[in-house]
Amino acid sequence: MSKVRFLLVGAGFVLALGTAGVVASVGAATLTDPDSHGDSVASAARVTCPHGPNGVHGKCVSAIASSKSESKAESESARDDTCNAAEADEDTSEKTSARTEDASEKGAKLSKAADKTEDASEKSAKHAEDKTEKKQVKACEAAEASSS
Repeated sequence: MSKVRFLLVGAGFVLALGTAGVVASVGAATLTDPDSHGDSVASAARVTCPHGPNGVHGKCVSAIASSKSESKAESESARDDTCNAAEADEDTSEKTSARTEDASEKGAKLSKAADKTEDASEKSAKHAEDKTEKKQVKACEAAEASSS
């Protein structure tokens, strides 16, 4: 039984190592990596920059690199501005909905208080009516007793 366990542990180790190797190679191939800036500059320089004396090629590559980093910074700035505007809109809508909710809660509290007041007045009116009826019944009984 220990040989089987040893084989299972070994197979798990090999599987884990293989998976790690695949993940590492896939991660290196992605173009969203910040290190891919050099690759994109090199590709652009191969196509557009001339080769010649006095560092013409190097100056061209440098110009491409700075333009790519500037355009990346501009796109990030535009994205940040858009996100900030969206957050401001979201904050405004959250504040508006919170005010609406507070107003409805206050309305519910006022309505509940009005219901309690109405219930109390109905109860006191009913009590007063019961007292009046009892007085009338006693008066009728007294009248009947005196007439008999």
